[in-house]
Parts: sequence; C-alpha cells; structure tokens
Amino acid sequence: MRGRTQDHSTPPPRARSVPAIGSVLPGALARLGLAEGVERWRAVTEWETIVGESLARHSWARRVDGATLVVETDDAYGLSHQKPGLLKLVRDYLGSDCIRELRLENKRN
Repeated sequence: MRGRTQDHSTPPPRARSVPAIGSVLPGALARLGLAEGVERWRAVTEWETIVGESLARHSWARRVDGATLVVETDDAYGLSHQKPGLLKLVRDYLGSDCIRELRLENKRN
C-alpha cells in the first residue's frame, strides 16, 4: 500500500461496552427459569449468616425440597417452637417468600 495515505477524517469505530456479569446474570437466570432455585439455594449456603453463629453451631441447612428448606439440628423438637421466627429470618434475608416452609430433622449420627 505504498503511496496511499490513510484517511483520518473518519473516527475509529466505538468499542462496545460489555455489561458486568452481575447486571446480566439475574435476567439470564430468570429467562432460563432458574432464578427462584438459585434464590432458594442461598438459604442453604448462607444459613450461618441468616441465623447467626450461635444457632448455626446446632443447625445446618441441608437442602431445599421444592419451597421447603430442610434443616438438620441437634434437637428438632427443641427448635420447633422457633420455626416461625426462623422462616421469617430466611424470608427477610432473601427478600422473598420463595421458601414457604421449614422442615426440621434430627441430626443423623
């Protein structure tokens, strides 16, 4: 390309900005029908943060069955009177009612 001069009057094409994954992920999960499942799973993975260290030493969120959070505990009977309060803590933390029930199970030795 000798002898050719480059035309600098036209600006270079603009680079497309790429959105942050955090802004795209919720919509993608919703379109795939996975958003509520991910939200429910947070109750399991963030159990200690939700209920506090003291209670988390004696109870462990193990899984989600539908809209039911299954919690294993040292004493299901003793903790049963706290179920409404625990369910409220979970719902408040998640910011939704995707967890509708709490099932307490005694720890298996």
